[in-house]
Amino acid sequence: MSGFVRNYFANSYKDLVAFFAQKQKISATELKEIIDLIEEK
Repeated sequence: MSGFVRNYFANSYKDLVAFFAQKQKISATELKEIIDLIEEK
């Protein structure tokens, strides 16, 4: 996964999430769930 992020998103996970939020129509609820998962770690 890190190679994918490095090659296609200039090593930016923020850009990866933004891409899916814009292109794949991730809902605000789904984004909140992702944030919650990140904050748990």
